[in-house]
Amino acid sequence: MDMEYHLLPYVKDKGGRITYLEKIRFKTSKYNLNRKDIHIRDPFIHVDRENKKYYMYANDNPRIKVYESENLEQWADLGAAFTATPDFWGINDFWAPDMYAYKGKYYLFVTFSGTVAKRGTSVLISDSPKGPFTPLENRSLTPDNWMCLDGALYVDDNNVPWILYCHEWLEVGDGEVVIQKLSPDLRTTDGEPVVLFQASEAPWVRSICSDKKCYVTDAPFIHKLENGVLVMLWSSNRKDGKYTIGQAVSESRNVLGPWVQLPSTLNDDDGGHAMLFRDLQGKLKISYHAPNSYTERCIIRNVHINNENRIILE
Repeated sequence: MDMEYHLLPYVKDKGGRITYLEKIRFKTSKYNLNRKDIHIRDPFIHVDRENKKYYMYANDNPRIKVYESENLEQWADLGAAFTATPDFWGINDFWAPDMYAYKGKYYLFVTFSGTVAKRGTSVLISDSPKGPFTPLENRSLTPDNWMCLDGALYVDDNNVPWILYCHEWLEVGDGEVVIQKLSPDLRTTDGEPVVLFQASEAPWVRSICSDKKCYVTDAPFIHKLENGVLVMLWSSNRKDGKYTIGQAVSESRNVLGPWVQLPSTLNDDDGGHAMLFRDLQGKLKISYHAPNSYTERCIIRNVHINNENRIILE
C-alpha cells in the first residue's frame, strides 16, 4: 500500500513571525525495489489475476523468498515464503523455486539436497502464493537413486499432472531431460521415468569439460501453443561458451514427444533458466536470469510465436 505524507514548511523572521509555505505532499511505496537491482537466479513469475499481482520466488537458503509486484518493474520483498524446519530432509541448494496454482492450492517445486539423500525436487504447498509453504511430503519426488534438479509441473489436456526434471550431467555425463507422471494430489510419482532427450542431441550444445563429455541440461519448461504444439525451453552451454536457452518442439502434441531440437538458441546475453507467462494485459513474456554469473538479474522480455511454432524474442 502507498502511504501519503504531508509536510508544511515555514520560515520565521527575526521578530519570530512565522510564514507558512506551500504544503508538500509525497508518497512512499512498499514496492521500493527495482527489478534490475534484485540479485536472483532462476526467476519464476506467477500471475495472480484475481488480485492483479505478480509474484517472484528466490533462493534464500534456508528459505525461499517471495517478491510481489504490480507492474513487473517495482517489487516488494515479502520475506520468507518457506523456511526449512530442522527435520526437513533438504539442507542445501534451495534452487529453482517454480510456483504453480493447481486445484485451488499453490505448489512450489524446489530443488534440494541432503546430507545423505541425493539432489532432487520436493513439492511445497500453501493456501496463498505468498506462503507460508510447507512440505507436501518430507522427501524428494524425483528418484532417490538419481541426482536430479529443476523439477517443473506440467498438466496435460487430460488433466494428468507430470513432473519434468533433469537427470544431472554430474551423474550421467550427457545430461537428460526426464518426465514422469504424478498422482492427482502430486504426492507421488506414477510409473517409471521417461527420458525425453539428452543434452548432446541439440546441435548448439558444447561440453563444459575439456577432457570428457559433460553436457548440461537445466530448467525444462513446457509451453502449449494455441494449436496444441508443445514447445520446451531448456538451458545449457553454447559452443561459444555462453549459457543460453534452447527450444525443443513436440509436433505430436504429446509430452512424450518425439522432441526435436531447434538448431539455434533463443538469446545471446549469457542468460538462461527461462519460463513463459502472460502478463495482466495478456501479453506473452519470458523471464530468465542473465548473465550466468554472480551479478545475475531477472530479465523480462516480450515474445511471440511465429508461423513455424517457434518462440521469438521481441
